[in-house]
Amino acid sequence: MYCRSCGKNIDDSATYCINCGTRFDNKEVDDQSSFGFAILGFFIPIVGLILFLIYEGKKPKRAKSAGKGALIGFITKIVLSIILVILYVVFASTLFTNISNDIESNILAISDAFREETTDEILEKYVDVSFGEFKVTNNGYFSETTLDITVKNKAEKQCTYYITIEAVDSNGARIETDMIYADRLGAGQEIYLKAFEYVDQEKLNQFKKATFKVLEINKYDY
Repeated sequence: MYCRSCGKNIDDSATYCINCGTRFDNKEVDDQSSFGFAILGFFIPIVGLILFLIYEGKKPKRAKSAGKGALIGFITKIVLSIILVILYVVFASTLFTNISNDIESNILAISDAFREETTDEILEKYVDVSFGEFKVTNNGYFSETTLDITVKNKAEKQCTYYITIEAVDSNGARIETDMIYADRLGAGQEIYLKAFEYVDQEKLNQFKKATFKVLEINKYDY
């Protein structure tokens, strides 16, 4: 322990200071490390610091226990705070990334829902359009024409199709277009339609050599 008068370090069992002669009673020599002070300082560092300042001169060992507890508690709290900040940043970053991905997915889904499908996509997914032979029949007054077309609904629900057909020559140039209407076809149902029933007589030779293609399809669900 330390002498309260001169501050010299003396034996804990001494009853007086060998340096200045100051005598001690039993309460003054009762100085030993305190586990309670250490625990209190660890959980409440400010209290540990106050106890250290109060007992530093009177009971240095107890004061040291409180001071060590406060120091360890303070350091521990700083380390835990840093770890919590890191975990928060990681969690917030992950959450932000997930939210951003969800928003992007929803935007894409909404965009796809409102996007009009192309003719090629409709032909691939929902409908088959096949062409028969272009026929020319002379009734004695003028030539009657027809192109037989089969439309089959591949969708799993009832659909209506507005189909624009084009006739093109060997160079790919368009000769003429016509539209057919397949109304309310059930799933797997097909219908036989005709196109180009009124062709300009001057274009007959071109039509006889023409290739027929689907130019555009509009699809409506029920």
